Amino acid sequence: MNLGELDIPKIKIEPFLFINDYQNRLFIQYFDIIENTEFGKSLVQALANNQKVINLSDKMISWGSSSQRFEVKTLAMWYIWSKNEFGKETADRYLYDFLESEEIQVINTLWVTGIEVDEPIEINDGYIIQNVKNMPDSRDKEFFLKPRIQSWKYPSPVPKAAITKVCSVKKIVKEQDSLDDKNFDQEFWNAERRLHDISLILNLLNNVSCLPYFSTSYPSKGTPFGPFGGSGGGSSIYDVVGYSLTKISNKDREVIGDLMKSYDNFDGQEKSRMQRVISRLSQAKRRSQIEDKILDLGIAMEMLLLQDNPNNEQLSLSFRLRGSWLLGDSPRDRIKIYGHLKDIYKYRSQVAHSGVLCKGNTTKIKSVRKKFIIYQSYAENICRKIIKEGKPDWDKVVLGTS
Repeated sequence: MNLGELDIPKIKIEPFLFINDYQNRLFIQYFDIIENTEFGKSLVQALANNQKVINLSDKMISWGSSSQRFEVKTLAMWYIWSKNEFGKETADRYLYDFLESEEIQVINTLWVTGIEVDEPIEINDGYIIQNVKNMPDSRDKEFFLKPRIQSWKYPSPVPKAAITKVCSVKKIVKEQDSLDDKNFDQEFWNAERRLHDISLILNLLNNVSCLPYFSTSYPSKGTPFGPFGGSGGGSSIYDVVGYSLTKISNKDREVIGDLMKSYDNFDGQEKSRMQRVISRLSQAKRRSQIEDKILDLGIAMEMLLLQDNPNNEQLSLSFRLRGSWLLGDSPRDRIKIYGHLKDIYKYRSQVAHSGVLCKGNTTKIKSVRKKFIIYQSYAENICRKIIKEGKPDWDKVVLGTS
């Protein structure tokens, strides 16, 4: 059994389902110490007599996305745990910093599905894509690490990774803070939006379909109440969730960073448009039925290539001309891409107008499914190019003068 500095057994993340989750087991263990040992009782009394602690009585302590009412016993449990984990000197420093500071640091977290990483990937400005195993111990982490039984009647994907950013927030939350002060914890909420932007941009990597799963926050290492703190956040509901999992690595770091910088240069209206494009592309990747995949992919590519054609003139021709000239580096490249784009538009129109692909011919449908990864790569490349280079001057593109 792994013991800490105080010879207290360390509660570990469990691989299988228990009645009590990690944080509940931890609470039970340490609550017993402060309630039934002289050491615990004396610590609670000493903290209760500290003026800094008294000043926090009945205050709400922020975790960024949620808050928790301050209680001396919870602080005592955290201190004993911290002393067991890190040693007395470090625990004392953490406690001092917490009591003296007006702000604390929290880990702004967006759990995501569809991707996995072996090592942390730092994008820019402290935003990091983390493996679930590197996240702070919590009931969330324990739940996401549990093995899933594939024969479940209604399986659902769970995160293998999270995007994080360490932020400073005001330690004490007053009831009217968020209503009276529009700048209250602005760093945290700006970062929270940025986490969602990063998860969106990840969909432009080859074969990646990334979805936000759960937005929350955790105290940084050494910040009370640590794993004794509450949790709160929010999740989104999607029509199509998807079950694919794509590994990304540090070789993707520069691409992600460059795309984020370019995306930031768009105005609000263009950002909203690109969000719809990328969301539709991501949904095409998540679909299982090839008819749905082709339809979503065609819509995404039309939004990219035919935005300025309100009269719907020569849509198919403009679609394949623009796409082939935008992506092709040589006449040979453009001819190949032109043919594939012609097929994409044809298949998309078949499904949109009749609901049937290739008149139901199974051999042809199998060929379309096999080629979909190529079609998908065109959409990814076009979207990346437009984000990085801006809206094309299509006349110049098609005439080969851009």
